[in-house]
Amino acid sequence: MYKKFKQFVYKRLIPLIRIWKKLNWNYYLSTHKAIKIIVGAGPTKYKGWFSTDIATLDVTNEDHFKKYFKKKKINKILAEHVLEHLTEIDLGLMIKNFYKYSSDDVNIRIAVPDGFHKDKNYKNTVKPGGTGEGADDHKHLFTYHSLSEFFEEEKFKPVLVEYWDEGRNFHPGYSNDENGYVLRSFKNDKRNINGTPEYTSLIIDFRKNKI
Repeated sequence: MYKKFKQFVYKRLIPLIRIWKKLNWNYYLSTHKAIKIIVGAGPTKYKGWFSTDIATLDVTNEDHFKKYFKKKKINKILAEHVLEHLTEIDLGLMIKNFYKYSSDDVNIRIAVPDGFHKDKNYKNTVKPGGTGEGADDHKHLFTYHSLSEFFEEEKFKPVLVEYWDEGRNFHPGYSNDENGYVLRSFKNDKRNINGTPEYTSLIIDFRKNKI
């Protein structure tokens, strides 16, 4: 009931949110040389990054990209636990927009639930229709193979950062670097405080393939 009420209030506030975001965006443009955006950010805010959500930047809508990025192209993109909510068609549209409206040296950091995680309870929580918060809207449970394929089709190359492989081996390569802070990572998630990777994300950086 409370969730539905929040959604109702949010929809009523969308016009005001868009005006406020546009003012913030103009200020951000005037004060930052490098354009760094968080997509599907919700309340998430990081210094030097511009937070967006579907009301202000629908990643499937090219008109939204034209509005924001006609003057400067994007240098860095961060999306944490967003792509699993998109359909295959939406993913294709998003990646095309990312390619068209980003600089040649763009870095796109994607973090999603990891389909190769060895813990069955983890998978049951994050899989489409799983028991975790928001999982009822999940469309995918990506592995590093399946996520990479979507971007490779649109001329991006993957750089694996943090992931589980087919042999149930964990590869912890993530650090809190300038390419984007990921809360649900081995390093930052409090569930891993004992040094065991209880809750991690599949994290991949994507860059334009210049070959």
